[in-house]
Amino acid sequence: MSLTLMSNVVTAMLCVGVIVQSIRMMRRLRLVSDGQLGTMVNALDRATSQASTVLAGLRSTLSIDGAAVAQDVAAARELREELTVLIGIANSMADRLVEAGQAPKRTARRSRSARPFSEPEALDSAVLDRLADIVEDAA
Repeated sequence: MSLTLMSNVVTAMLCVGVIVQSIRMMRRLRLVSDGQLGTMVNALDRATSQASTVLAGLRSTLSIDGAAVAQDVAAARELREELTVLIGIANSMADRLVEAGQAPKRTARRSRSARPFSEPEALDSAVLDRLADIVEDAA
């Protein structure tokens, strides 16, 4: 197919589309001129009044509910700030607890490596008390 023939076919298809749309528009214009113009105007007027009623309802709803939502958002932001502070405090406390829990282990490792348990005096008094309780319970 040559370029000229293809462009002629495309132009013909577009012309057919324009003719179809022109026929549809002429039918609509005849309906308007036959006296249905008043009916169309009344329908448009009803639709416009309904739309304005809906918009008025939306405005009143938004004016009432919008203020409440804005207050809720402000309260939520304040809570977020408070929770952020509390989380920071909790994280620092957890870090301190971890460090405190690791400190006795470090000192115990150092003391074990420095001096092994060769004497009963090296045992802690709490451990000795616990051992005495176990022996009494067994007897």
